[in-house]
Amino acid sequence: MKQTTLDLNGPILSFSANPVGVASTGVASGTGSGIATFTGIATASFPTGVSTGSPNAPTNPASNTGIITYRWYEVGVGALSDSQYVTGTATTSLTLSRLITPTDNQRKFYLTADYIPSAYQSSSPVTAGTARSTGNALNEPFSSGIGTLTVYPLIEIVAQPTNRTVATNQNATFSVNAGLTDNSFANDLTYQWYWNGVPLTQNNSTVVTFGSINVSTTTTTYETRQQTVFRRRQVTEQRSENRTFTSNGSVTLHPTSYDVVVRVASGSGGNGGSDAGAGGGAGGAGRFGRFFYNPGGRTLDFKIGRRGNDGASNATGSGGGNGGFSNGLGDGGKGGNAGGLGSSGGGGGGGGSTGVFDSRTGRQTIIAAGGSGGGGASYPGIPGLPGSPGGGFGGGPIAIATRGNNGEDKNGDGGGGGGAGGGSEPRGAGGRAGADASAGNRQAEGGGRTFGSYDSSQMTFPFDGSENYGDGYAQIEWKWVDSYVVEDPYTETITVPVEVTTTTTQTIQQNTTLSGALTPTLTVSADYVGVGTAQCKITSATSTNSPIFTDVVNFNTVSAADQYNINIETIGITNTASLTGINLFNGDYEFTSTPSSVVSGNVVDLFSIYAPDRNILVEMDLYGGVGSSVGSNAGGEGGFSRIRFTMERNVEYVIAGLTDVGTPFIYKKGILIACVGKGGNAGSGGRGGFGGGVNVAGQDGFGRNAGVGGAFISAGTLGANGVFGSLTSLTATSPDTKATGTNGGRTIKCTKGVYWQQQGISACSDLGATQFRLSDGTIVTNTSSSITRGFKSGYNIIQTAGIGAGGGNGGSGANGGGGGSTSSGGGGGSGYTDGSVTVVNTQLGGSSSTPKVILRYVS
Repeated sequence: MKQTTLDLNGPILSFSANPVGVASTGVASGTGSGIATFTGIATASFPTGVSTGSPNAPTNPASNTGIITYRWYEVGVGALSDSQYVTGTATTSLTLSRLITPTDNQRKFYLTADYIPSAYQSSSPVTAGTARSTGNALNEPFSSGIGTLTVYPLIEIVAQPTNRTVATNQNATFSVNAGLTDNSFANDLTYQWYWNGVPLTQNNSTVVTFGSINVSTTTTTYETRQQTVFRRRQVTEQRSENRTFTSNGSVTLHPTSYDVVVRVASGSGGNGGSDAGAGGGAGGAGRFGRFFYNPGGRTLDFKIGRRGNDGASNATGSGGGNGGFSNGLGDGGKGGNAGGLGSSGGGGGGGGSTGVFDSRTGRQTIIAAGGSGGGGASYPGIPGLPGSPGGGFGGGPIAIATRGNNGEDKNGDGGGGGGAGGGSEPRGAGGRAGADASAGNRQAEGGGRTFGSYDSSQMTFPFDGSENYGDGYAQIEWKWVDSYVVEDPYTETITVPVEVTTTTTQTIQQNTTLSGALTPTLTVSADYVGVGTAQCKITSATSTNSPIFTDVVNFNTVSAADQYNINIETIGITNTASLTGINLFNGDYEFTSTPSSVVSGNVVDLFSIYAPDRNILVEMDLYGGVGSSVGSNAGGEGGFSRIRFTMERNVEYVIAGLTDVGTPFIYKKGILIACVGKGGNAGSGGRGGFGGGVNVAGQDGFGRNAGVGGAFISAGTLGANGVFGSLTSLTATSPDTKATGTNGGRTIKCTKGVYWQQQGISACSDLGATQFRLSDGTIVTNTSSSITRGFKSGYNIIQTAGIGAGGGNGGSGANGGGGGSTSSGGGGGSGYTDGSVTVVNTQLGGSSSTPKVILRYVS
């Protein structure tokens, strides 16, 4: 037998310090500063000596050359490892941080110890007194006692009080919905309301203030006064005016114009040039005429013709004078040039015509023809012939004014011919030049005659025949009737009342009556018109954020109550509804499915509500139902939301789900506008998950195989087809389906109904002004036929909860929570909105009672 220093009898482990319960603060969500530390210390007990087995063998003491190792465990979870918020899992001290209420409350931890011997082993003979090493501990691994973590709750305000307006001497209520974040603690909340910033110490009290009112007395006396007044009279006068134009211009005649006389004169022709002592021919005179225009208003534009230029004297090969111009109306022709072989006189230019354009007719109404230019003199001393005067006026429509022809050019030794004057059709011919010596030295001719014209439909022509020498001109004279109003002042004596107002100030007593000052609901009334403020302080000996204060809200009294009427049709399964009329001015109204809410002995199915008088801006507080509890495991809180929207006049709004699925679904006609999720049921091994508010996902249940919370759904993205949850016994109609296993379902954006679906009416369609029909088409006979409806009862897939398999059922919602397995809690349902409402407040959980809806108007 080989001897060894190893003692086969190992040590015995025990705990000299067991973990004990630890308490800490926490936060509701996110990160926090709560920290808890659990401590445990183990020892190993060794034998004092051992026998080698021989009667004469020495007895040697055991030697502790090993170490003790540790590992922390969580009950229901298993061994722990270090992470961001968990440290010391392999030491004697376990530290937990970022503790959250209520999730981390009542977690349980214990420590295991393990003895690890040294690897030393001696081959030397055993002698008396030699220390011996041991093997593993006889009782390893050894577990400590259990330490329980307590995370104290916070005070949580679920619904703040809101502003209220009532008539004088009418009650207004201010309510706060608050609780502890962990309902496993006893609710020890206390309340104290403040009025106008002063704490109220008694439940019932009256606050007396003194105000003032102004009392006015008015007396009336009479006195006489002199005042100036004006009398209006119509004045008619005859006026006259005349204008002369030597250059282009216009005049606008008054609509009452009469005795309109127009005189026009065209430019004369230029003289022919002289040569060798002989003079050129004289230019022809321009035509003058006088006309009587038809009466009435019009604008007349005047184009004034100019005298033609004289021909040059003793010219060679040029020298013809330029024709007179009238801006393109009827320019005179250019005089002919002198001969090119010797000096001669150039022909005179023709005179320009003068014309009148009438805006009322849109055309020329008068054209006076210009005079022709004189012929030029020729060598040897042959005078030129004179030009022709402008031709007379022809009546009738006027052709476009034309330019006179130029005089003839001469290449011999003759004088230039005169140019024709401007006028109307036909054109006058330009004069011919005198012949050269070999042709008998014939005299140069003056320009031929052109003729004027006038529109005989617009005027008469009483005078013709005068001639004008020089530049043209135009004259107009007319008369018209001027009518206008004048005000003649005069003084009159009147008697007037004089009011004298005397104002006195009186002091009055103002009484404000308050009750419930130490409860969650404060009731206030006042006998005067005015404004006050209310705020509540909430205190808890258990919570770590005590005390907290609500928002400050206003109390407003008015002299007469406006009407904010709402009609309620409470509908069950019979053809008769319970009808109620309320005035929201008198306070909040609560919809529940309590035993008092029955119709003909049947539990309420839904509420159809409408505003009969006008559009009303309202708020709705939506409370999802709390899940059921099992033992110490609490059911999940229902989701909470406050939404705001305008109830349109005579439009149906429906509150469904309070009875059958335990959470409210709100519809505008047939369209789902908002819902919150119900809390999941607890199992014997875990709590239920919280329901989500509007736009909030449901929370997963607790335990090893907990139900999944309803998934988040973006606003307005619900589909037309849905999925029933596995908990319901209802059957889906294709293309809708039903979830299997423990899974939750998904609701639909519009109600399909049974009867209306059979009629071929689509889910989102309006039904028009009609009475409410039950699922089978039965008319609810006393419901209104004057409101626009769209809700289709009997098939709307709000039954979305998943069934538990040995655990708690899930909660209904837009997406239903899944059921828990093997004793775990069910998941909470999710909330939803189509985006048509304003979400004032929304959260996960917050509702710890039965489902309800609170309706109020917003001032």
